[in-house]
Amino acid sequence: MSDFRKRLEKASAPYLVRIHALPRWVLPVFMTIILLIGLLANPNESPGLWIGFFALLFIGLILVWLLALSWPLLTRSSKVIRVLVAVLIFYTAFSRF
Repeated sequence: MSDFRKRLEKASAPYLVRIHALPRWVLPVFMTIILLIGLLANPNESPGLWIGFFALLFIGLILVWLLALSWPLLTRSSKVIRVLVAVLIFYTAFSRF
């Protein structure tokens, strides 16, 4: 196991414990709400531009973080799909806004 991986797992442990303590429905509902805010924000207005951009950026960073943590356990097809979803989120954030 690489040094970066060990540091990532150690730094992530308290946050994962908190997330795991929440009811199962909280994280998907929270992520869906933030995603909808990011997608439905009006990029033609200044507040909507920044709110939408940062909402999508937040979703993308959370997905990349979870992808990095679960990488060794994933199959090749799962890796490809998850990377594509993260790239699509970042592409949407940077192209729309």
